[in-house]
Amino acid sequence: MSVVSAIKSTAITGLVKAAGAAAIGASVYDAHVLAKIQSDQFVQEKEADMACEAFQNTMYQEQPSAVMSGIKKEIFKFQTDHNFFAPINAVVGYVKGFASMIADHFIPVALGTLALFGKGKAVPRTSALGLLIYGGYQVLREGFGLGRVSRLNPPYKN
Repeated sequence: MSVVSAIKSTAITGLVKAAGAAAIGASVYDAHVLAKIQSDQFVQEKEADMACEAFQNTMYQEQPSAVMSGIKKEIFKFQTDHNFFAPINAVVGYVKGFASMIADHFIPVALGTLALFGKGKAVPRTSALGLLIYGGYQVLREGFGLGRVSRLNPPYKN
């Protein structure tokens, strides 16, 4: 093996590994950003549900009682002011958002993993080629909007 071919092979291997790392990194970053948004949304939904249930609890009594009414009002204030479950709901929302985004980005994650950790030369190089084709397709479809039906001006109207 000559020096030039060894350098060329090392450079190609480096580019393949870099493409795999970039694909995984971009997918994980997207998943992280969506997971943070999903986490906030999940916490807000759960807090709204809890506030609704707490309010409904203050509205009804089995027997009329001024004392129980006052106790229910204080319990409602406590429940709405102190949400102990917010950190747990934040974690649950983050995990749901992260998992759904990784599932949506299954193709680039799988190809990136194969390009980064694949054995031999054929599997990583084929995976990197697949990443190149998939990336080009995504740029054309999502970036330039080619091949997509316009939602503002559909081809058919009611």
